[in-house]
Amino acid sequence: MFPELIIGLLKNGYKVSFSAPGHSMFPTIMDNETVVVEPIEPFAVHKGDIVLYRSNGDLIAHRIMGILTKDKADQYALLFNAFSPTKEQTVSPDANHQSSQHASLSPSHFFILRGDAALDFDEPITSDQVLGKVISIERNGSSLNP
Repeated sequence: MFPELIIGLLKNGYKVSFSAPGHSMFPTIMDNETVVVEPIEPFAVHKGDIVLYRSNGDLIAHRIMGILTKDKADQYALLFNAFSPTKEQTVSPDANHQSSQHASLSPSHFFILRGDAALDFDEPITSDQVLGKVISIERNGSSLNP
């Protein structure tokens, strides 16, 4: 129920704050620190931003390491799956190789993310999975810009 509440609030334009469990974003976000997330359009995010996204019913806040068009995401998926044999392929190969500006993101654009403490990248996500951007971390009574 909690993820659905966060998703609903962000989709309706509200900022949310909650205690973020886990260690995947250490040292940027410590286990159970409060993060503030504001809604954001996927075309407004940039490499280096920390975004909240949904994946398999979970909410995850990780850093954007790259933004890819469909053709580049297909190449990435082939490499990703070659080095991660337990993960299913998320996109199919495509022979077209064109470049594009991320200012005109569409569902055919993909984001490559990773937790700051992780060695491996997450599976690529689509722009419709992005819910918001982490704009603040509450630590020891202070508000930090991530």
